[in-house]
Amino acid sequence: MATVLGVAAKAVLLVLAPVLLSVALYSPKDFSPVLPPDYSFGTDVYAPRHDARVLASSERIGEGRLPGPEDLAYDAAGGWLYTGCADGWIRRVSVPGGDVEDWAYTGGRPLGVVLSGDGGLVVADADTGLLKVSPDKTVELLTDAAEGLKFALTDGVDIAADGTIYFTDASYKNNLAHFMVDVFEARPHGRLMSFDPSTGKTTVLARDLY
Repeated sequence: MATVLGVAAKAVLLVLAPVLLSVALYSPKDFSPVLPPDYSFGTDVYAPRHDARVLASSERIGEGRLPGPEDLAYDAAGGWLYTGCADGWIRRVSVPGGDVEDWAYTGGRPLGVVLSGDGGLVVADADTGLLKVSPDKTVELLTDAAEGLKFALTDGVDIAADGTIYFTDASYKNNLAHFMVDVFEARPHGRLMSFDPSTGKTTVLARDLY
């Protein structure tokens, strides 16, 4: 019995030692976790991981040439599908056809993309902020801060009929490389904002978002 307990104790130590060592050696700057409140989502609903009918009528495009495609913007008139990739490139794919073109390089991590009225794109770049890419592929920074807080993880974007750009910054504290710290902290660091191209004004519409 003593031998069994000894083996069990050693096994526990082998598991806990790396965890405790990691906690002792690595403590993110300003790490401030909270315990989130309990939520009840009711009965779980099962959904199949793959829909065979959709897959049967689908065509894979850009396979192997689009690392980490995040959002999509479809230019029906031009026949192009735009997406931001993990290597900093915005690429476009011909539809139909499937040809892939390196269209514009942001130098960051383009996430949200939406077509602008002049044939270009507005891009939510996680690393740099809200960008405008002109049809000639010129990249322009529109805004990267609001109310004295720099964006750390600019994420989603859309454009209203009047030209107002609405976008999100998932966190003003932790960037994309450290997004799990934001998850572990469980604090509301996100904001919803608007940008007026005519005035260059950035307005915070909602704050304290998870």
